[in-house]
Amino acid sequence: MLRPSQELKSLLVLVALTASAWAQTAKYTVAAASVAVDFSSYRQALFNAADLALAKAARDAEFSSQIVGVATKDLTQPDAMMLHHFAQRYWNGNDEAVRRAVKRVTQLKPVLAPILQEEGIPDEIAALVLVESGGQPTALSPKGALGIWQFMPDTARRYGLTINSETDERMDVQKSTQAAVRYLRDLHAQFGDWSLALAAYNVGEMAVQKAVLRSGSKDFALLSTRRLIPAETRAYVSAVMAASHLLTGTRVLGRNPTQIHRMPTIFYATSATGGQE
Repeated sequence: MLRPSQELKSLLVLVALTASAWAQTAKYTVAAASVAVDFSSYRQALFNAADLALAKAARDAEFSSQIVGVATKDLTQPDAMMLHHFAQRYWNGNDEAVRRAVKRVTQLKPVLAPILQEEGIPDEIAALVLVESGGQPTALSPKGALGIWQFMPDTARRYGLTINSETDERMDVQKSTQAAVRYLRDLHAQFGDWSLALAAYNVGEMAVQKAVLRSGSKDFALLSTRRLIPAETRAYVSAVMAASHLLTGTRVLGRNPTQIHRMPTIFYATSATGGQE
């Protein structure tokens, strides 16, 4: 256990690192992802941004809840073969980057799990954090999505987060998680299916609702087969499902793993204009 003076020093260092990362957003932004862009380079830039900050997080529970809300002990070790397969399929073969991201998300679980459970959201949904941000509170997308849940400003404000010149609660792990699970709960209530809820989180509610109305169905597999869901979003849902399998070692949100691997292999965390990233 760190002495009070050491804890205060760690807190000041972490705050300084977070402020620096926020002030230098250009360092973490790249051109919007597309079929022709190597997504792994963008992910790598985001990964490096928060590794040091998370390593400096205080071990005391009070400090962790106030700063980034992480535990410092690894709770699980993913299966090496499963991790390698995930890296090959979704992370351009970078096993080490995936391993670090899994470690960060695992460290965040003591904060994420109680909030998910309180809102009746499956624990597996924490995998969305792995896909969206690699568990980095300072992750910033080219379109302006920020934090571990990659909230866009309008969606964040709609769910009660403060964003102004002095404060951006999208980087607050606890508050952003509370907002994200309410948003996900509402999406699931609207579509009645976690695959569609995840798709709407990525591309926006209107795009998914339009696909449902065109097809007369809320079957994600059917909408995907008919290509009424964008390819990037189909890949995004596939990635979240695979990440959930990687983190838990169990079936993911009721889907058969063979269904996951029939999805497109491309993977992005960006969305169509107006959608949640």
